[in-house]
Amino acid sequence: MGWRDINMSRKKPPLRMAAIPREDGEDHAAAVLRKAARAALAAQAQQPGVSPYAFTAGYLVGFARHQALKHGLDAEEGVQPLQALVAQLKALAPALPALRFSPRKGAQMRTRLAAVPLLADAGYLVGHLESLCGTTRLLGLAPSAGCGPEALAAYFTQCDHAADRLQTHQPTASLRLDADERAVLRAAFANGE
Repeated sequence: MGWRDINMSRKKPPLRMAAIPREDGEDHAAAVLRKAARAALAAQAQQPGVSPYAFTAGYLVGFARHQALKHGLDAEEGVQPLQALVAQLKALAPALPALRFSPRKGAQMRTRLAAVPLLADAGYLVGHLESLCGTTRLLGLAPSAGCGPEALAAYFTQCDHAADRLQTHQPTASLRLDADERAVLRAAFANGE
């Protein structure tokens, strides 16, 4: 093995594997959802500050949904996986309010389903973005419901900063919140639903 062979091997990306332990009688999908729910709650625990309650609930589901996607399970594929994900979160955080999901109307976004109420949908989008970017700060920085346009503009800047780390490595990917997603957040925080 010469110098050139050693140098070439350093450029190979490291092999990453994720172990998902299963409990007795648990299938792979349930184990993935359990792991995703725990990751979402861990992300919430790392963030100081208090966000609107519905926003936090949506954030947890959005974060967990993306964590499950990383393991090949899309909770939005059919009703049952999403209900199972919400049930996993409720088992770990019983105070989670009731959320409903309906097909998103209009433009194509990262999520095909929209959370109800609107503030939960805003949290759902932000939680998904934060899991995608690998950060844990947007929940704690969320503005209060009924905030002014300056506070919301500052929050959009924080969301862009969270996406910047990955955006520089994937310049062709669309990682930042798009105009339709920003409109959802704008409407949710302006109405204070």
